[in-house]
Amino acid sequence: MRWIGRALLWLVVALLVLAVSGAAYQAIATERAERAYPPPGEMVDVGGYSLHIDCVGQGSPTVVLDAGTGEMSAQWVRVQREVSDTTRVCADDRAGMGWSEMGPEPRDAKQISGELHALLEGAGIEGPHVLVGHSFGGLYMQTYAARYPDEVAGMSLVESSHPEQFSYRRVTRDSYEPQMQIFAFASLLARIGVVRLLFWLVPAPPELPQQQRAQIDALSPSTRQVNTNALELRATPQTITQTRSLRSLGGKPLTVVSAGTQEPEWLDLQDDLTTLSTNSKHRVVEGATHTSVLYEQSDAQATSAAIVEVVEAVRDDQPLTR
Repeated sequence: MRWIGRALLWLVVALLVLAVSGAAYQAIATERAERAYPPPGEMVDVGGYSLHIDCVGQGSPTVVLDAGTGEMSAQWVRVQREVSDTTRVCADDRAGMGWSEMGPEPRDAKQISGELHALLEGAGIEGPHVLVGHSFGGLYMQTYAARYPDEVAGMSLVESSHPEQFSYRRVTRDSYEPQMQIFAFASLLARIGVVRLLFWLVPAPPELPQQQRAQIDALSPSTRQVNTNALELRATPQTITQTRSLRSLGGKPLTVVSAGTQEPEWLDLQDDLTTLSTNSKHRVVEGATHTSVLYEQSDAQATSAAIVEVVEAVRDDQPLTR
């Protein structure tokens, strides 16, 4: 019993040493990453904390890009470059993501859309805007449109989440609780550097340009970003309820971009999103996946073309061409 007690004691000591060493490694690595990759855009104070937004191109209406869960502005690089040939386009980092500082809880659609509104005002980006949301970012943009309709000229939903997907789509419903547990555990692992080490095994998508890959690999494993992922996921029930408040965009132009490799029930939900506007179009990108619509060059070009269609419809005050 004495030897067992000693072994257990040494095991506890070893785990504590590893945890302390990991926490120190995480702090140092995060500081180095932030120093090596400063924000490419503007940091804007929105009331005691600052958010990052990166704008390129010229013209109006301004396109605003919001990423999916666990993603940051750098993931939009291919789409942003393509669309910037036509108009000004801005990619933001939600609070706690990318270069943005942490914001208050809950991290639901109401809080996030309010922060985006404050960010656009603080950066002097005049509306109305064309809103673009990928995956979960689509829920936040739909909520923004419901809360600030006069600030919205049009919308493009790219492989967007649907407020009914957790009740309609069994695979999503069944995976919600396990995802909650995984992200909660990941928050602990991030504090002691384990998530950062894992990023060496699962780096950023190779289809992206080298600079953006390096930014994603350096900043995504931050404790701030991993914690925010968990907080956004925890707020999913509130976000769904808030997103349902968008009944209609009226006749504002709306394009829905879907990946052709998705299962039929997901494409049905994407079809349903087109009913938000009487001036809508559903573009299915054959062979594309949920993420390749942003990362892979030809798929990202198809996404960009759908966004540009909305921009041109707004400029010309004409319906989308079928």
